[in-house]
Amino acid sequence: MSIYDFCQKNCYQLGVYIVVVGAGEVGYYITRLLTDPKHQTQNMEVAIVDSDSDRISKLDGELDAAMVEGSGSHPESLQLAGINKADLLVAVSSSDEVNLIAGQYAKNQGVKKTIVRIEAAEIKAEQGKDTWFLGADEPDLIFDPDQDTANEIYSLLDSWGADEIATLAEEKVVMIGVTLNSDADFCGKTLSEIGKLYEPDWSFLVAALRRDGETKVPRSEETLQDGDHIWLVIKRSEKSNVLETLGFKSKKQKRILLLGGGRTAEFLAKKLVKKKFREVTLIESDPKRAKKLAARLDGVDVVRGDITDAQFLSSEIDAGKYDAAIALTGKDEANALACMYAKSLGTDRTMAIIHRLKLLDVLGSAGVDSALSPVTASANRVLRFVHEVEDVATFLGTDQNFEVVELRVEEGSKATTSEIKDMKFPRDALVGALVRNGEPAIARGRSQLLPGDLVILIAPPEQVDSIRKEYFLTVDSSSE
Repeated sequence: MSIYDFCQKNCYQLGVYIVVVGAGEVGYYITRLLTDPKHQTQNMEVAIVDSDSDRISKLDGELDAAMVEGSGSHPESLQLAGINKADLLVAVSSSDEVNLIAGQYAKNQGVKKTIVRIEAAEIKAEQGKDTWFLGADEPDLIFDPDQDTANEIYSLLDSWGADEIATLAEEKVVMIGVTLNSDADFCGKTLSEIGKLYEPDWSFLVAALRRDGETKVPRSEETLQDGDHIWLVIKRSEKSNVLETLGFKSKKQKRILLLGGGRTAEFLAKKLVKKKFREVTLIESDPKRAKKLAARLDGVDVVRGDITDAQFLSSEIDAGKYDAAIALTGKDEANALACMYAKSLGTDRTMAIIHRLKLLDVLGSAGVDSALSPVTASANRVLRFVHEVEDVATFLGTDQNFEVVELRVEEGSKATTSEIKDMKFPRDALVGALVRNGEPAIARGRSQLLPGDLVILIAPPEQVDSIRKEYFLTVDSSSE
């Protein structure tokens, strides 16, 4: 679709207009997510700007978005994309400079919110300070997908048995994904039976379930089975206890093998050393990069080598002695192969970064215990602004059947007028947890929400906005 045709068709009937700068891995995923019909309750329209003509031509047939060939740092390109009408700019190109200029120009054009991807530590370090060089044109959010991914990997290392994790509600609540085995106490029990075992104060709630490729919010009569993948909302202080109940006894992971030496690996290595991990080894094939990392990373053993060489991993590295091996290169096949080798050599736990999400279903058979993608954290940050909530968490492999949304209960909202069980939520929506005066609690049917409560809502993405407006905003503001 040409930008002219797009504007003729849509410019006068937009609900939310979003301009995305950069059609690389992150920009593509964000645009695909925003143009998914499941997110179209607000009548969203997206225009994407990229200087690569081949990439623009390819995406024009894949994404329901307006395509603009040009630099995100050029006003002409941004004007052609409709920046003067935009509610949100998402600048996620590979260039810090392009992203910063796009964000600054968007602010000057009256765009309400800007989200900017920045890699340079010197710039990120100053965000939020009075002296930050852009002043009033400072982006509303600066993020780095590589750093976000490193933080998520670390959280997983601290959660033995979990293959997915999100930290929410002022870090008082976590949501984890696990696959049940027959040893778990939950197997063979209904959710109602499990709930009765933990009366009167629940520390967790089973919020979603995937079985036979179908993901859903389970009802109380659902019986959990061996092989079910479940997502649980947990008080963070009780995370280890819940995982142990599920059959995953906490294990001290002190030896970590990093397979690949990119930016994510560098962020993670620094954090592992800071947290006093006993042994951190990083494998990098490029000699110049390996030399730089060795100079930068005190306490990390940097080794030059090929992570897909089984003989190298076996004889020279002895991968089997490590508690966890994490593959972090930009090549999905190499990451999967390295994890497979490490697992065969005796490594307890393997994780892999993936870039092509279509490979997700085959990674388990390749010996990958957890798969992560840099695009999901980025998308979550964008969805937070789109939904106008405190935070959003999504998970790989759910086909976007549910989102985890963090929001505030407003004074005079419908949510404050009755117990949760009396609220007529859609069948696939539920309140998982709340934080009141800094104290977390798992939501129950008899729970009464109060103004100011921070609430974790699990719901299909197409229902998030309607539930928020009907139940959690003041009656006056929701009816406007």
